[in-house]
Amino acid sequence: MFFTTIACTALAALAATGIADAEPAARLHEGMQVVGQDVQAGVYHTPGPRRDDYGACFIEWLPYKGARSSELIDIQSYTGASYVQLHDGDVINVTGCVWTHE
Repeated sequence: MFFTTIACTALAALAATGIADAEPAARLHEGMQVVGQDVQAGVYHTPGPRRDDYGACFIEWLPYKGARSSELIDIQSYTGASYVQLHDGDVINVTGCVWTHE
């Protein structure tokens, strides 16, 4: 009974801290993300593709989260040091490179 009380108290504390309300990340990750929710809006920089990126990186802009690549609005490829401006609400799919918020 004592352990159950502690576990319930710990779960309530985690829920109260707003795990789902975490700050958006300042680094883009591989895959789909929503700007303003998953990652911060603003300018991102990359030094360029890594060895395992096969010489290029890509960012696809999609109409909504869960959209397929065949529905993309735009796609950009990056082969060297680059910058990209991302706006709140953009839905992007990132492949390659390490992108850091400026």
